[in-house]
Amino acid sequence: MQLEIFGDDDSLKRKKAVRYDWTPHPGRHTNLAKALMQKVWDKDSGYDQNDRDILGFYLAHSPEGVEPLRMTYKEIAEKLGVRQEKVSKAVDKLHNGGLLLLAEKVARVRFFRVNPRAGYDGPASEQVEAVKDARFPVVPAPKAKATRRPVRREAKAS
Repeated sequence: MQLEIFGDDDSLKRKKAVRYDWTPHPGRHTNLAKALMQKVWDKDSGYDQNDRDILGFYLAHSPEGVEPLRMTYKEIAEKLGVRQEKVSKAVDKLHNGGLLLLAEKVARVRFFRVNPRAGYDGPASEQVEAVKDARFPVVPAPKAKATRRPVRREAKAS
């Protein structure tokens, strides 16, 4: 006969992590790379206030794990009260800097996710797997690629 001093087998199994509940506004907990975020918020980071607002929006609204934020630039712009062009420009800059990663493309619509090296919402064991293929974010922000404008040729007067 076996004595159950330590309880049944179910009690010995690993318990599922409890998500934080910050009353009165409960929610999930996101791990951030604090040193990286400090660099992003420095005045010499190359990222402006609009870029930081968009990054904060992605951190706050992204689904758990490595899923992309499935919102269009128009939807994000409406939520933040800015123009769609500002969102597009900021997302491109954050993507070039590696803070946002392209997760999927549906027709012409691109969906991004937060780089798990910058911020991750989910269990630490899954973050270890998520960062394996993630590039390192860059601060200061990379310079925007110069766009080539067509050269206008003057018509010769005859």
